[in-house]
Amino acid sequence: MATGLGFGGVAVGYLRYRGQSIRYVGLHWPSLKDILVALGGYIFSFILAMSAAVLITLTGTEAASNSAAEAGRANPEILLLLIPASFLLIAPGEELLFRGIVQSTLREILSAPLAIALASCIFAAIHYFSLMGAPRARLVSIAVLVLPTLIFGSVYEITDNLTVPILTHGAYNATLFSILYLQFAWSQRAWKYLSFWLSSSE
Repeated sequence: MATGLGFGGVAVGYLRYRGQSIRYVGLHWPSLKDILVALGGYIFSFILAMSAAVLITLTGTEAASNSAAEAGRANPEILLLLIPASFLLIAPGEELLFRGIVQSTLREILSAPLAIALASCIFAAIHYFSLMGAPRARLVSIAVLVLPTLIFGSVYEITDNLTVPILTHGAYNATLFSILYLQFAWSQRAWKYLSFWLSSSE
């Protein structure tokens, strides 16, 4: 949540420095078309990320763990806070900086595909410090993170409305946090019941 606020603060500071308003990033109320693009982007980004995860599992490649996921493993209730925060803080802050500022600025001098790719790589690389594990494992996770990020940049380019990648990114993160919560909460409850059953049977 701190990164969402931090990235958003940097973006707002940059807009003030350049004498630009929030209109520069194209933040508008979404139309029906925008909502459909956001939904399609969410589905496609999730399929890409899950396909990469399956490939990593099948090949036995080591990937890094996320600090938020590790905190959620110890205390699953944290993940319940991160689900609404995905829409309210994390996605708005990150999209404002990396799509609204970085991609838009790159778009002034580069073609759309290059601007999207470069902004996505910068965004993914920043997450190196929130990952836990060996450098090679972190790079694997960053490579996977680039995939959904390319979709976030694409839906922004298609609609020219920052609300669309915010919704796509927010839904993507919220889904991941929900899955992690169900996984960790279920495993804790299962262990609790197993421990109770073992102690009762002695």
